[in-house]
Amino acid sequence: MEHITTANQFEKTDAVEALANGIAHDVNNLLTAIKGHASLMLNNVNPTDPLYNHIIEILSSVDKGSDLANQLLGFAMADEVYLTRMDANRLVRSVVETLNLKGKRIILDVSLDAKPLIIKGDPKKIKQVVTAIITNALQAMPEGGKLSVRTEADAILNGTADEFGVASGFFCKITISDTGIGMESATLERIFKAFYSHNHNRFPEKKGLGLTFAKKIVKHHNGVIDVWSSLNVGSSFSIILPLAEHNHNHLDDMPSAQEELKLGHECVLLVDDEQRILNVGRTICKALGYTVFTADSGKKALKLYKDKKSDINIVVLDMIMPGMDGLEVFLALKKLNPDIKVLLSTGYAIDENAQEMLRQGCKGYILKPYSVVDFSHKLREILE
Repeated sequence: MEHITTANQFEKTDAVEALANGIAHDVNNLLTAIKGHASLMLNNVNPTDPLYNHIIEILSSVDKGSDLANQLLGFAMADEVYLTRMDANRLVRSVVETLNLKGKRIILDVSLDAKPLIIKGDPKKIKQVVTAIITNALQAMPEGGKLSVRTEADAILNGTADEFGVASGFFCKITISDTGIGMESATLERIFKAFYSHNHNRFPEKKGLGLTFAKKIVKHHNGVIDVWSSLNVGSSFSIILPLAEHNHNHLDDMPSAQEELKLGHECVLLVDDEQRILNVGRTICKALGYTVFTADSGKKALKLYKDKKSDINIVVLDMIMPGMDGLEVFLALKKLNPDIKVLLSTGYAIDENAQEMLRQGCKGYILKPYSVVDFSHKLREILE
């Protein structure tokens, strides 16, 4: 058996990454040309033409090919990390709130640590890791199930640290769990291999480089991914990253909230049965430049919207309220204006009613409690 020195291993790795980088760029350029020509064809073909569905399939295949090329690019650039201080809670929240759960029968349960979890890392890379693992979890539940996302601070010391292959200390743990098909021990040993596909017939999309470069990125951040799984029970992935060596409550080095705020000028209707939430929401909206109306019940919200329909640009709607709940209010608002823009404001669970709202045209959701910055970004995302 040939012995490969460490230097040779690095050279081999560099060569593979350079090749992956080059291929990814070339493939994306090729796919861009194909997509451009196919799009032009689509614009000149009637939907009743037999060629129409073939062109649609070409465009779909191009998008899948582009996803694969971008995975290659991510793998090639996994070593290139740009460290900055960030709150892992906010990063995880930003990923979760962009999930498209329409039609997937997924119950979402999120629990974020009450205190900021400040880590030093590359935000873009860590977001790729969280996204890859959540994507993996959703694919493991083709018939639906529960997706749980949790963040917490944890001390990993002595023998446990040795077992994980990390230095003893305090860590941020991001745990993503599903109630999907699960894996046996033999599969667990292979899931981080490039293009490994588990149980191809039941799980056709679970292949590629997502988990491969996720593990690589976490390793470059001096962390580790811990995995537990049981066949037909589910899986749990914990992304374990060192906490910054600072007081976790000391945020002087964090970006100023004022620098990140997105302002607006439109009119917002806040609907919530908690008066304290309406009070703080009114203050936040006015500080961001919006005109604000408030309603502490579904009936009051509908009456107000009927009277001020032409003035109100977006409705921020609570889910759990006495009398009419969020879904009932939303459906009634849709009858008044089929194109209404509604942002669901909810606790850490997207249940069946919330999913029905999203299926019926609710523009998005924001998880409570949220910061002024997060709220300002979500409003602009929907209004624009």
